[in-house]
Amino acid sequence: MDGVTGGVQKRLKADMKLVGVEPKPYDFMFWTNLYMMVVAFVISVILGDFTQGLSYCLANADLWVLIIKFSLCSAIGQSFIFFTVAHFDPLVCSTVTTTRKIFSVLLSIFTKGHHLSLQGWAGVSLAIGGILSEVESKVSHTRALKAKVSM
Repeated sequence: MDGVTGGVQKRLKADMKLVGVEPKPYDFMFWTNLYMMVVAFVISVILGDFTQGLSYCLANADLWVLIIKFSLCSAIGQSFIFFTVAHFDPLVCSTVTTTRKIFSVLLSIFTKGHHLSLQGWAGVSLAIGGILSEVESKVSHTRALKAKVSM
């Protein structure tokens, strides 16, 4: 879904620019979360999981504190993501989130003593290589533009 979402957000930004409206990070965040909440609610009702989940939460009152903490952390993280999408490009956001995930994996390996298989290391190397090639492409493109302008 990330690939579809990025394309839709990019087109939405372009369409809004044509009518003279600049999207704000919290506009994207509100409408995305509202849509996801409605979809999750409908699916949970169809599958019959909503009442069971609600009953479990009501029976375990100490769970609400954890849910609220998780929601706050999620909202803070989403604020950064939607800020990036609104002010830059979905591709930049994808690069930032992928880089963060790679650093999380590496931090977990080096600080917690977790281990990766050879295939896991190949995946991490591939992801790092992709990010580095994207950065190199942007840098060389910027240099070419600057050289063209200074001529």
